[in-house]
Amino acid sequence: MTCSTSLSGKNRIVLIAGILMIATTLRVTFTGAAPLLDTIRSAYSLTTAQTGLLTTLPLLAFALISPLAAPVARRFGMERSLFAALLLICAGIAIRSLPSPYLLFGGTAVIGGGIALGNVLLPGLIKRDFPHSVARLTGAYSLTMGAAAALGSAMVVPLALNGFGWQGALFMLMCFPLLALFLWLPQWRSQQHAN
Repeated sequence: MTCSTSLSGKNRIVLIAGILMIATTLRVTFTGAAPLLDTIRSAYSLTTAQTGLLTTLPLLAFALISPLAAPVARRFGMERSLFAALLLICAGIAIRSLPSPYLLFGGTAVIGGGIALGNVLLPGLIKRDFPHSVARLTGAYSLTMGAAAALGSAMVVPLALNGFGWQGALFMLMCFPLLALFLWLPQWRSQQHAN
């Protein structure tokens, strides 16, 4: 299916909004923890090496999970796989926000796995569904990711300082994948009906 020929204007707008919200989620949940690293390190008495591992876990997940993205999409479909990536990110945020250093590391790894799937699949979806608008949508996708990286970094410190604490601030990032899931639901449903 190419979106440019088979979707109505409204459905196409929802699909593009979903793509851009997934792009936002892929960055905001990754960069949101960085400004709070000193606070997290202090809260759990983490060593410099442990703090470094915390920032490296998503990158390790990218390396390990990215090669699996295409086989997962072939098996379950692109839309379902992106939906699953968003669910993984939600689960990782919830786990990372719980009061345990082990869960902090585990949740961060789960988030990295979800981001890895999304990073590989989303550009492929754009090429598949918008073959005549790849450059324009890739530009919008990239711009959205850059803005989301700044947004994630900018919002967590004020949240942490204004009553939420660092765990609450990281948990508040859940609003992004939840909104992305909501916007992606029509794509997931359409693939469910197609199968």
